[in-house]
Amino acid sequence: MKPVGLFRIRRTYRNLGRFRDIINVFLKHGLGQIIEWLEIEQFAPIRWWYKPLHKRLEREEAVNLPERLRIALEELGPTFIKFGQLLATRPDIVPREYVKAFDSLLDQVPPFASEQARRIIESELQAPLAELVAKFDDAPLAAASIAQVHRATLWSGEEVVFKVRRPGIQEVIKQDIDILHRVADLIERYVPDLAFLNARGLVEEFEQVIQEEMDFLREAENASRFRANFEGSRELYVPKVFLHLTTEQVLVMEYLEGARIDDLDRLREAGVDLDKLARRGSEVLFKMILTDGFFHADPHPGNFLVLSNGRLGFVDFGVVGRIREDLLDAMGSTFIGLLNRDYDALTRQSINLGFVPESVDLERYRQEMRGDLENTIEPLVGRKLSQIPPMVYVERIMGLALKHHLRLPRELFLVGKCLVLFEGLFRRLSPELDFFAIARPYARRLITQRSIIGTFTRKLRREAMDLLDVASSLPREIHLALRKLTRNDIQVKLHLMGLDPYVRRLDRASNRLTFAVIISAIIVGSSIIIPAARDAAALQWLVIWGFIVGILLALWLIIGIMRSGML
Repeated sequence: MKPVGLFRIRRTYRNLGRFRDIINVFLKHGLGQIIEWLEIEQFAPIRWWYKPLHKRLEREEAVNLPERLRIALEELGPTFIKFGQLLATRPDIVPREYVKAFDSLLDQVPPFASEQARRIIESELQAPLAELVAKFDDAPLAAASIAQVHRATLWSGEEVVFKVRRPGIQEVIKQDIDILHRVADLIERYVPDLAFLNARGLVEEFEQVIQEEMDFLREAENASRFRANFEGSRELYVPKVFLHLTTEQVLVMEYLEGARIDDLDRLREAGVDLDKLARRGSEVLFKMILTDGFFHADPHPGNFLVLSNGRLGFVDFGVVGRIREDLLDAMGSTFIGLLNRDYDALTRQSINLGFVPESVDLERYRQEMRGDLENTIEPLVGRKLSQIPPMVYVERIMGLALKHHLRLPRELFLVGKCLVLFEGLFRRLSPELDFFAIARPYARRLITQRSIIGTFTRKLRREAMDLLDVASSLPREIHLALRKLTRNDIQVKLHLMGLDPYVRRLDRASNRLTFAVIISAIIVGSSIIIPAARDAAALQWLVIWGFIVGILLALWLIIGIMRSGML
C-alpha cells in the first residue's frame, strides 16, 4: 500500500470519534438526509435506524432545513461556525435562505480560565506577567471560539488589551478541517448534483481563511496597515499595535473606550450627532473599498466603537478583504459606465474580467445582460437610502450573477456583504442618508486614478513581465521536452468523463458479491463440521456461532440492498 494511503487510513481512524460526534449532531437536528446523500450511514448509531420514520422527521417538520443546519453548525463549534460564515459570503453557490441563516451564526462560547490565559501569555512572551504589566483583569472583555480578550495596564501606564488564542483550538480546527476535506471528497464522489459547489475548493479556501484568522501576527499586520491608511483621519481611529508583545498566539493592542455603534440610547445621551456619525462611517467605508482596496470584512456592531471625540474606532482585524489591482481597475471602469449609463461597457467589462463561463453564448449574453443591467440599476440611481429596502443593492446584482452563471471572485462578495452590513448600521443612525452622494467623490477619485491611460499602462507592464517570465523559462521547457522525447518518456493522460457513477456501482456490486461469498463460506464451513461436532462440545458451539454470525451478516447484506433501492 502506498504511504499516502496508509496516512489517510491512520488519519481517518484518528478522527473517527469526532466524525461520529458530527453525525450524531446532524441526526439530532433532523439532518439524516445529508448522511444518506454522502452514503456514510455506517457511522450512524444503530438506534437511529430502528427509530420509526415519523419520529426521525419530527424535527424536520418543526424547523426548516437552513435553520436546522445553522443550529447544528453552532453546536459543532468554531470550525463549523466559521465555515458557515464563509458560505454566507458565497451567494453565488449557496441558496439565499441558507445565506440568511448562516449570516446569523453566533460565535459565542464560554470563556476559558484566566489562569490559562496568563500561562499562554508568559509562555509566548518568555517573561512573567508581572514584569510585562502593572495590572491584568482576569475577567475577559469578550470571549469567542478562537480567542478571548483581557484588559491590562502596561508599566508605562498605557491601557491595552491582550487577545489570547484559545488553548487547544488549533488541534480541534485541524481535525475538523481533515473531516471537511473528507466530506468534500464524498460530495464530489456521491453527489454529482452538487458539483457546482466545488466542495474541495471551498474547503481549501476556508482552510486558508481560518489559518490567517488564527495567526495574530497577520492580524497585527492588518491593523498596522489600517492605521497607516487612516493616519491623521478625522473619521476613524485605529488602535496602536504593540508588536514587541505580539506573537502568533498573543496580540496586544491599545484599549479603546467607547460605545458600540448600535447602542443608540448611549450615543444620544453622549450628545453624538447620529447623522454626522453615519456620514463619517460611510466615508470610511468608501475610502477602504474605493481608495485603499483594503477593507474590514467583519463589520458587526461589536467591532465598531464610537469614541468620546465622535470618531469611529475599529477593533478586531482578523477578517479583512483585499481588492486586486485588476478589480480596482474594473471598479473604476464600472463607475464610468454607471455615470454614463453605458450598460454595453459594463457588459463588456464582465466578459473581459473572465466572469462569463466559456459555454455561454456571448452574443445572447450581451443582449440579455444589457437589458437586465438597465432594468436593475436605473431605478436605484439617485434614490436615498430610506427609499430602498435593505439588501436590495446586493440582492439585485447577485441575482444577475446567478441568472447568468457568472463566476465572481470572493472579494466582490465580501464587498457586497460589507456594503449590506454597513447599510444596516447606518440606516439605524440616519435613515435619510444618501449613499450615492457620499460615494461620488471617492468614485471620481478612483476614476481619475484608474484612468484609461493609467489602466492601460499597468496592464501593459503586467503583460510585459508575464511575457518576460515565459521567454526566460522557454529554453528550459523546450530542453526538458526534447529530453523526454529522446528517452521515450512522453506520457499522454486521458480522463474519461461520466464514468464515476458506473465505477461506484461496479465497486459496490463486487463488494456485495465478495461479502456474499464470505457469508456462504461461513455457513457451508459450519455445516461441514456438524458430524465432527457431535462428540465435541467446543465444536458444537463453533457450529452454533458460525450459523448465527452467517445469518446476521446475511440479514445485514439484505437490509443494505433494500435500503439502496436496488433489490
